[in-house]
Amino acid sequence: MAPSHAEVRLVAEPPSVPAARRFVAEALAGWGQHALAEDVGLCVSELATNATLHSGSSWFHLELEQLAGAVRVAVADSGMGPVDTLARQPELSEALLDEVPVDDPAATGRGMFLVSVLASTWGIDELPVGKRVWAEFHPDTGGGSDGEPGYARVTHSADRPAPAPAPETLVVVRFRQCPAALVVAHDDNVAEYVRELQLIGDRLSEPSFQRLAELMGGYVTAHAVNWDPARILAHEAVVAGRDLVDIDVLADSSTIRRGVDHLRGLIREAESLSRAGKLMTLPAPEPVQQLRDWLTGEFVAQAEDGADPLPWPDWRAGARR
Repeated sequence: MAPSHAEVRLVAEPPSVPAARRFVAEALAGWGQHALAEDVGLCVSELATNATLHSGSSWFHLELEQLAGAVRVAVADSGMGPVDTLARQPELSEALLDEVPVDDPAATGRGMFLVSVLASTWGIDELPVGKRVWAEFHPDTGGGSDGEPGYARVTHSADRPAPAPAPETLVVVRFRQCPAALVVAHDDNVAEYVRELQLIGDRLSEPSFQRLAELMGGYVTAHAVNWDPARILAHEAVVAGRDLVDIDVLADSSTIRRGVDHLRGLIREAESLSRAGKLMTLPAPEPVQQLRDWLTGEFVAQAEDGADPLPWPDWRAGARR
């Protein structure tokens, strides 16, 4: 069976922890790995919490991979703590962990203990910059033996290749009081365009439609690693009945203007086909178009100029920088 893979990069702040767990739940559901959802989700919550509270990193990178007979999860961050010390954290007794405040550095032992018990195997990789904690889960064998912590496999930076590094120009863009339903509608509209363009391009052998679908789909795929947290948080807010939600995403300040202009140009091209009667997918309604203007402005102003966030309600009321 060919491996399946999913990854996302999140801001190392508390709201990212439930987003990470939701991301894993969606991936495992898509792979039919329902039996592992609880154990993997719990371990990811702990690893994301550790990366958020204790690593000193501004971001963490979550990867999920389906292998033959197993699921592998890995959380990497740029924290420079000694990996050998971290690997020994599960040796702390549960009684001691119960007495440790959650914001104490020693509380990393909570997460490592749970990972060591629930995972079939686990380990920590020292990277040239930072570390990666990984765990494998096997549906048939379950976690560690009889609830006892399994020992970590530790590799050092010379032993294992590092993932593609996050760019030094990575910055946090904060969308304040973001309209959750409009974010969902924006994503759905782009996805509908990609699907229809692919369908028409394939069935009618329309090279221009195929090319536009490739460009739009390629952009969405390439940027999903940073945008998926926004999608997840917006969906969660809609399900919970909340109109507005604060969303933080990561962006590359060196390419953000070019990137958002590129996407807007692709969307305008697809919309021109709609208005010409060549596509059934309709252009997004005016509120979604306004949301795109606001998102574009926030990406550029915050990533390039270091501006403070301008909340959506203020922008709608006419406030501008």
